[in-house]
Amino acid sequence: MRIAALIFGLVLLVATVFWFVYLVPLGCAMNTTGCNERFTVWSGIGLVHFWTPFLIAVSALAYGLKRP
Repeated sequence: MRIAALIFGLVLLVATVFWFVYLVPLGCAMNTTGCNERFTVWSGIGLVHFWTPFLIAVSALAYGLKRP
């Protein structure tokens, strides 16, 4: 279970950063009406799309590292 938690945490951490840094702005840029919105980690979108999965990934990593 320890290895599974570590793998899950690492994969989710990388996927979260990729999602928020690359795919969320790309989706906005593909909007045909034009999107002038900036995405920061301190916004409401950042709370949903960055902090929630990031904290889940960190807790999975902490669980995997703490478990004997």
